[in-house]
Amino acid sequence: MAWLFIDTHEQGRIRYAWLEGGVVQKQTEREGRASILLPMIAKDLVTPSNSPLKRGRELSGVCVVEGPGSFSAVRGGVLDANLLARLLRLPLVAVSAAEAHDLAGLAARLASGDISTSSYVAPVYDREPNITVPKTPAA
Repeated sequence: MAWLFIDTHEQGRIRYAWLEGGVVQKQTEREGRASILLPMIAKDLVTPSNSPLKRGRELSGVCVVEGPGSFSAVRGGVLDANLLARLLRLPLVAVSAAEAHDLAGLAARLASGDISTSSYVAPVYDREPNITVPKTPAA
């Protein structure tokens, strides 16, 4: 079983990995906003001739860090994971930021099936979003 792992819970940091057979096969970490995640995954895991999907590997599911984290960062990663799982009709797994620190352990849990799947993941924020309060101009 092969899983796509997505983690954007830290603002300004993107991490994703290909987890297969209980092992971390490929991991990528980069600075940037969650909005560049899908193009990065396409460039790294889908397009190249040596990519896991081109080598006949089949994606079994999507695993995403649901948070806690900043509003924009977590929302972007969870949105992409929900989108991919729904479009590809794959199971979806939500994990906390704490669980994501041990990626090898998570890969083993996913391979063993010892983790519940769902059809939708809701983001978990570390504080209330502040999107309605106008910013005060600097003097």
